[in-house]
Amino acid sequence: MTNLAGRVALGVAGLSFAPRDRSGDLATIRAGIAAGATILDTARAYAHVDQPLYGEQLAAEAAHGTSVIVGTKGGHSRTSETTWDADISAPRIRADVDTSLRVFGAERLDLYYLHRVDLAEQPVEEGVSTLAALRDEGKVARIGLSNVSVAELERATAIARVDAVQNKHSAMGRESADVLAWCEVNQVPFFAYSPLRSSTAPNLAAAGKERGISVQRLQLRALLASSPVLSVISGATRLETVLDSLAAATEPWDDTLQTAYAADLALA
Repeated sequence: MTNLAGRVALGVAGLSFAPRDRSGDLATIRAGIAAGATILDTARAYAHVDQPLYGEQLAAEAAHGTSVIVGTKGGHSRTSETTWDADISAPRIRADVDTSLRVFGAERLDLYYLHRVDLAEQPVEEGVSTLAALRDEGKVARIGLSNVSVAELERATAIARVDAVQNKHSAMGRESADVLAWCEVNQVPFFAYSPLRSSTAPNLAAAGKERGISVQRLQLRALLASSPVLSVISGATRLETVLDSLAAATEPWDDTLQTAYAADLALA
């Protein structure tokens, strides 16, 4: 299977929560795929109130006819304008996976996460054992955990192999440093979402200005350089920023940029 680490994935969350120009968003995602994106990220929870499958449907249409890997998530869905549920019970996860299979018109999903391990009342073991069974049945190729702690990862991996982790982790906040370290030790791909949150980075910004490179691209590059197992999820919604994010994967990373990033971390 394709290696997941060290990539810039395109996330559809920012395209999914409120009415937008759907045809324009599809064109943006497809242009990103044409420019080299190999992973899309979506979820059952990325939806309009009156269109509960919107985010998955958007990703499914954008990925149709391509070889892009799609990661999606279940056990968490929108229930109103301001509320979402969290349920990783076996019946819910099986139902959500079956729904996703129908949305993508697939016999097997590329990557499927338990979305809100941190909010669910059920123990992580129930959701993981269900996904592991679904992997054995051929309905999912890889299983992942999102919004997860090290302790929960230890419990989960005691019963099944986990193929990916997705947590909030920004260039300046490094909110999931402990989980990332666990992933490094265990060689599990880690996807950083909201990678530009807390994004003040004056030294990287100055270095980027000298080189004609956006500070956002350099922050994504800093994260990619920080760990061999890390990928970032770009939530860009405009083609210009999608392409800028994708460029982070191949942007040279030298001592000057590393020094600037270290100085910014010292200020954070």
